[in-house]
Amino acid sequence: MENIINRLYKKYYLYAIKNNILEVPEFIEYREFGYGKKNKVDNRNISFKNEKEYKSWILNIVPYHIYKSLAIMRYPSNSGGADKKGVIRREIAFDLDIKKTKRCNHDDNWICKYCLEEGKKQTLYLIEEFLFPDFGFDEEDIKIVFSGNRGYHIYLSPKNENIKEIIEHYSKDERRFLTSYILGENLTLKNVGFGWRRRIAKKLKEKGIIKNEKKFLNNKNLESIIKKYKETTQNKIYKTIEELKSIELDKKVMEDDIRLLRVINSLHGYTGFIVKELTYKELKTFNPLKDAIFEEFENIFFDVDIVDNKKFSIEINGKKYTNKSKKLTASALLFLYGHNIKFNIHT
Repeated sequence: MENIINRLYKKYYLYAIKNNILEVPEFIEYREFGYGKKNKVDNRNISFKNEKEYKSWILNIVPYHIYKSLAIMRYPSNSGGADKKGVIRREIAFDLDIKKTKRCNHDDNWICKYCLEEGKKQTLYLIEEFLFPDFGFDEEDIKIVFSGNRGYHIYLSPKNENIKEIIEHYSKDERRFLTSYILGENLTLKNVGFGWRRRIAKKLKEKGIIKNEKKFLNNKNLESIIKKYKETTQNKIYKTIEELKSIELDKKVMEDDIRLLRVINSLHGYTGFIVKELTYKELKTFNPLKDAIFEEFENIFFDVDIVDNKKFSIEINGKKYTNKSKKLTASALLFLYGHNIKFNIHT
């Protein structure tokens, strides 16, 4: 079994390296790398002298999960934290880590179209409600990456080099402020900034709770405005504001000086899906169950007996698989293997 899984991962990485789609992080000799097979990260504190050494290592080790540091470090292979590694600067990246939704009918670690739709919805919300209007970035300043599972990574990479220089030298507290603002953690309704006033007014009008946005847009003291409504309306307004603060950002990814994030265009070791970079326009129509699949895996088939007692269902590239399936594509095989579904392969 392990030999078959290794061969499939190696087949993908041979393709990705040959076609120059696998990410080679900038300043590679100053990056820390980590990898895993059964676990996300079995080993870290790995570094490479150059691109050739990095690619040779991937084809030799054949990792199922590959990570690189967001930080540029003087001593990336040192263990013991940021002080020992000598962090020079650090990329700014958001990680949307989506949980299953109320509409999902599966275990926490499984996926379906509903939680995948939620991931895309929250990613677009982060971009369109914060990064573009509030932070002043545009499409050319951000890099969007599907995580390979349910989430997305969004890198801030401003085309203005002066701005890039500033944000990549942010302290931990300055980075923490970004997520805190997006999550509305310090939001006080007695003194609301315009960005949050705009979001609140927009959502309240969409829901039909208010008819006129102007009084919400033009007054920083929203508490005084809300108190003028009936109690039932007040409750609806407060509930709506809490909903706007429920975006599923992983705060640790922003705060941790030596955080690792998945290598772009690697494979996710639990799903076998591509950790795929997308443009803003591509994101709007992106379907991970189809668009993050390695096409060559769809032409490789395995006859199997699924011996797991757990009932499941997953649709990959338009093909449905259940615990009664007898034939799997390589894509489906990697997904089931990554989710610890027990099966035997006929050889």
